[in-house]
Amino acid sequence: MSDDRRGGGGFRGGRGGGFSGPREMHKATCADCGQETEVPFQPSGDRPVYCRECYQKHKPKRY
Repeated sequence: MSDDRRGGGGFRGGRGGGFSGPREMHKATCADCGQETEVPFQPSGDRPVYCRECYQKHKPKRY
């Protein structure tokens, strides 16, 4: 049996929750309220970026 199938911990593949430290944050301006905010991705400029409060108003409903 190979090492990755023994179940002893470590990375198991897939999109698991493990990460190696704090995310790099990037400054952006909210497209709704104009407040400066930080996001964990580099805004490309072709899509709106929202602060935490405005994002809650725009995020799709989950059924």
